[in-house]
Amino acid sequence: SDVSEDSSQADPLLSIVRRSVWIAFVLAIANGVFLYFFPKLAESGYAWSIKPPVNAAFMGAGYLSGVLATGLALFAARYWRSVWGLMWPFFTIGLVELLATFLHIDRFRWNYWLTWVWAAVYLIIPPSVAFLWAIQQKASPRRPDVDAQLGSVRLVSGLLGAVVVLFGALLFITPETFVPNWPWQLTPLLARAFSAWYLQMGVTLVFAAFTLRQPHEALIPYSWLVAINALLLLLPVLYSANMKTGSTAFWAWLVLHLALLAVGAATALRSYSLMRQKGQRI
Repeated sequence: SDVSEDSSQADPLLSIVRRSVWIAFVLAIANGVFLYFFPKLAESGYAWSIKPPVNAAFMGAGYLSGVLATGLALFAARYWRSVWGLMWPFFTIGLVELLATFLHIDRFRWNYWLTWVWAAVYLIIPPSVAFLWAIQQKASPRRPDVDAQLGSVRLVSGLLGAVVVLFGALLFITPETFVPNWPWQLTPLLARAFSAWYLQMGVTLVFAAFTLRQPHEALIPYSWLVAINALLLLLPVLYSANMKTGSTAFWAWLVLHLALLAVGAATALRSYSLMRQKGQRI
């Protein structure tokens, strides 16, 4: 197994990259716990007033799932290509949330210190990710061989990822189209804030479609997809009173997230199985 590991994993994660993940880990815990488990508090205690609580819980699902991804990156991952599938999706959510903040700047509580933390975090994420990517890529220029057994994963990821990226982009560009048809009550600001999570999911899949070469590269990003979609699929159960279950949009939303959950779970299990066969670690 040592031979397999050496031949496909020669890109140790730089300490500066690992240390930077700590910031995302702490922020994911703080935001995730607050928004998912205490969503009613977000009406008066967040960077802007989020209501009804299901909307705060949606945001919380994104952050809480990030605890899994960043936790694995911090405490389990050894190799750059095991975590690099998180980087450009993270860049994407940083940029989109920053743009949403500027477009709805009047909706934010600028006399509240947490609002400035929100703005600073999303201002810092895009250049930080680009910087960390550049220095780690310079230290890890070698590309491993392509594992032919991952061909179907790349194909399915590309197709589903393209759909999710398109959906996320439209949700950001024309939020007023989606607000009346969303499965629950929504505002244009929240539509754009949500679009960042859809674009993060979509970019995760599209990035894998173009770059996935070895099984260990899939385990963390697809485990994150499982986590975020499992948490989102609990929302219709936890907030059934808020759901427009009679609408076509509700069922379309449900099907989309079930598809994302299924692809994430199947790929995570497949990659783990192949990793064990090849003696790979993350």
